[in-house]
Amino acid sequence: MYDRIRLFLGKPTCVNNVNIYSPTIDGIAEIGEVVYNIYITLASFNKEVILKTLFGISNENYSLIENEDTFDILTSIPAVVHETEKAFSFFTKADVKYDLTSSSYMVENLTFVNKGNYLEVSEMLKRLNGMAIDENKTIKFKNEKAKKMYEKLMQLKSKNVKNDADSLELKDMLSILCNADGNGIDVFNIGKLTVYQVYEHFERLNIKEQHKRLLNVWANGHLSSEDKLPEWITKSKL
Repeated sequence: MYDRIRLFLGKPTCVNNVNIYSPTIDGIAEIGEVVYNIYITLASFNKEVILKTLFGISNENYSLIENEDTFDILTSIPAVVHETEKAFSFFTKADVKYDLTSSSYMVENLTFVNKGNYLEVSEMLKRLNGMAIDENKTIKFKNEKAKKMYEKLMQLKSKNVKNDADSLELKDMLSILCNADGNGIDVFNIGKLTVYQVYEHFERLNIKEQHKRLLNVWANGHLSSEDKLPEWITKSKL
């Protein structure tokens, strides 16, 4: 379970007595955005991206292990384990090591991540880093043809439907927040924000900006009686 207020205030979330942090923009700048994105991929146990994109496993070879347990597969490869240790160390600000005996990522004598909770940790890390969580259950397909058809439809959808946050890079969002009126954020202090705070603030700014733009349209009578003016005082996704 996560606490949205703690995330909003930039405070860590605790898992098995180990704090997980949403990194600050300054912290991301220290290691570089590319390394930061690699760390998210590793620490969130994204098996397909880790094996195919980061480690170059072919589609044919990946298909042989696609249905194998994610934690077992990723912890059986020393290179993946080593890089995942570094990723977890970054997000916990602690020295995380993998213990072969217990098959767990440890912080000193504390069991941090294991086969029983890695999905929970993965979801928490995504939230801490401003990533949307798919609340839907895993889709089960009747056959391989149905699966491939679904994947093609999702690829087509992703190409044609994008929101502002998808098309903008992190640097662009930082620049927009610095130039937005009345939020007290500028180039001199934005580095202190966590990446969660950046995405959350940007989401709220985007909602408010849409309301502001449509307000003028509504005031001039250009909206029909069936159209509703979107409210900006509403629950955010993050």
